[in-house]
Amino acid sequence: MTIGTLRDTPGSAFTIIMAGPCGAEICQNSFKSDQFINLKKTTKRYDVVITELFGSDCMLGWAWYFGVPSIVMTSSANLPWASERFGLPDNPSYVPNYFMQYLSNMSLYERIVNTWTLIQAKLLYHIFSTWPSNVMAKEFFGEKLPDLDVLAQNTSLQLVNTHFSINNARALVPNVIEVAGLHMQESHQVNEYFNKVLTTDKKGVIYFTMGSVLVIESLPKEKLQALLSTFAELPYKILLKGSKERFPKDVKIPENVHLEPWMPQQDILCDSRVKLFVSHGGMMGTQEAIYCGIPVLGIPIFADQSLNIKYAEAMGYAIMVDYEDISKERLLEAARKLLENPQYAANAKQISEDYKDRPLSPMETAVYWVEYVIRHKGAPRLSSAAKYLKWYQYYLLDVFATTMGIPLLILFMTVKFLWFCKRSTEENIKKTL
Repeated sequence: MTIGTLRDTPGSAFTIIMAGPCGAEICQNSFKSDQFINLKKTTKRYDVVITELFGSDCMLGWAWYFGVPSIVMTSSANLPWASERFGLPDNPSYVPNYFMQYLSNMSLYERIVNTWTLIQAKLLYHIFSTWPSNVMAKEFFGEKLPDLDVLAQNTSLQLVNTHFSINNARALVPNVIEVAGLHMQESHQVNEYFNKVLTTDKKGVIYFTMGSVLVIESLPKEKLQALLSTFAELPYKILLKGSKERFPKDVKIPENVHLEPWMPQQDILCDSRVKLFVSHGGMMGTQEAIYCGIPVLGIPIFADQSLNIKYAEAMGYAIMVDYEDISKERLLEAARKLLENPQYAANAKQISEDYKDRPLSPMETAVYWVEYVIRHKGAPRLSSAAKYLKWYQYYLLDVFATTMGIPLLILFMTVKFLWFCKRSTEENIKKTL
């Protein structure tokens, strides 16, 4: 996707994109596929269904179809519409919204915006995903299929790509398990080709990528040139994920910049010759940087990237440069701070140790809990009773209405009675006179 497309899309529109093209539309196309049509005819039996919690819940229909527990995975921080199904506390006074770049300590204004964004995202998800997905799922699985809201509420477990050492610490219910770093394997030495690429007579290597979705060559010319001009002044070799053929012809690529269309990112980040990671702040890359203990210069573009970089900046191993502030001067200032101040590298190493300090690896943790759900036939004891409450019960609005309403009613009736007595007395006095 181009940078412009993503930058011009506000948070509310991203909810609609995630719920529509990345949610309900995917369900519609999947249900038409031969693979799914044939899967309905299978005689195989399964122990559990694992699907994604992202843009739609329609795949939960398979758990009902096969009569087995369902487990969901989320590859980012938790989404606004994940909380209700687990009874997961998502108090916007201290839990930042997926679409905002706030930390846990928010100002009054930020809490207002965070609260409104949370409510808006939940509402838009139900309108653009749950309702249309429900219709499609019933058409595919049959009218006996329970509503997707019911199937979502019956989800046994969530594996979410966060960890308290690098994300905000928040209250979790027992069936929401943090497995940040699930995608990472033990780092290996780079192969012979990339060993040559990383070899340099300069101070070291800076690795720059905008991830697998964003096309860096689609940056506006002035911002792309600002980045390249910055790299030209740094005494480091720049390893940049991109294609030389796709760069604008009138943009000059410095001699110290080496381009590759694809790279073994984690192995490169963990190589001792790499001194800085310039990134858009995607969750996977951020976790790899933490695992390898390397400072980050973050240029977030959309979704949770700003929040990821804000966390990294607060922990002292990153500096964020806003996309609108991209200039040679600003980038040079940030890069030199990260490269020349040893505290950033020291903080990155310390956070890496904290991140790795777990009783089990992310993969071992995930495997254990998946097998736990299977062993305990859905493990209903993991579920919080909060998920069965109506929203007004969860937030104690019925209690508030009762405890405040009855005294107010009594007070009102008392005042009304006294007023009636006073008026009757006055009328009797007038009659007597």
